[in-house]
Amino acid sequence: MKQLRVSRLAAALLSLTLALSLAACGGRGGTLPEGDTPPPTGTLKQDKGVKNDRVQQEAGTKYSQEALAALDLLYQCMEAEPQLVFAAAYLGYRDAGETAGLSDWLMDNVPGLTAGMPFLQEIPESCVLGGDSGELYCIVPRPGETSMTVNRIQWESTGNGVEPSAEEILYRSEQAEPVLVFCRYEQFRDEPNVEIQVVNDHGAALTWYPLTDPEYGAFVLPTDENDAPLILDFSRFGDVGEPDPEGDWWLPPTDEGLADTCWVCEYWSMELRRGGGDPEYAGTAEIYHRFEDTQEEQLFYSGVWRMEDDCLRLELSAGVGSSHSGSYPVLIDPSGEQLYIQQARDGMCPPFFDEDMTSMSLALSYG
Repeated sequence: MKQLRVSRLAAALLSLTLALSLAACGGRGGTLPEGDTPPPTGTLKQDKGVKNDRVQQEAGTKYSQEALAALDLLYQCMEAEPQLVFAAAYLGYRDAGETAGLSDWLMDNVPGLTAGMPFLQEIPESCVLGGDSGELYCIVPRPGETSMTVNRIQWESTGNGVEPSAEEILYRSEQAEPVLVFCRYEQFRDEPNVEIQVVNDHGAALTWYPLTDPEYGAFVLPTDENDAPLILDFSRFGDVGEPDPEGDWWLPPTDEGLADTCWVCEYWSMELRRGGGDPEYAGTAEIYHRFEDTQEEQLFYSGVWRMEDDCLRLELSAGVGSSHSGSYPVLIDPSGEQLYIQQARDGMCPPFFDEDMTSMSLALSYG
């Protein structure tokens, strides 16, 4: 089933690449109306390569035909995967005090994606949310009657972790349009100051807190019960060559995917075994440490593990009176050989993190 999903999406992405290539050579889709009207008030200045022949989009914003063609093909990609609630792209970090206009900044920062998805430069200022600096995302709802709310939030301590609390509504529409959202963080990188709530006409609903690590340029993709992503990540649609969606996506692993694996960094290794007698957990866990002046590993922690949504839950003991537990957001690369792990959302770190470390990558060991 997963391979079928990937094949359908890959075909849609390939058609997107070919269609955009034709558009660049002067090709035009037969179903798009033509027009030559000025951009609406508030539209970002089109100072790089965006034409002025604009048409009226159903939601109200006027886009050029090239932008509408890219949006239409992006919609086709979402329609190929019914479980997708919306599409999103990570566009990079924009510094406070940046003097370049947003349109210029997009072209400089993500030139391939901006050229392939020209609507990014045409999103009106009223749909640029959260200020003018921070981690920037583009959100594209599915076509049709899609409701979207973007809230500014803060994270409040509950005595048992932290929970988001809405402070301000930045955007709300029953016929949502593409938006650009600036996101910043409070004390930790897994505490973004915005939440995005989307309900589409299929009845699917999703509340998403954007979480991205700049080193990888990939964000956490929530999945359904069949491990299919609920968000279409189009961050790399503008890359040269045939799109490879399976190669682009880092996803949260499953219990089955982590069972009977060993993950290593410089002086630590973590073994996750299948089963072990506790029906509430996927299996047993052991964490070993090797000191710099020796080749032998010593068992430091043992316990149980399981996946909880996008988090690896570890319940560990280091002996009498010493224990360690936490739920850590994790992503696994498409090859299955790299595991990216972050500190828990309550600030707890895995035992193999150095001081002041908030994330790291572990490599799959075959030894």
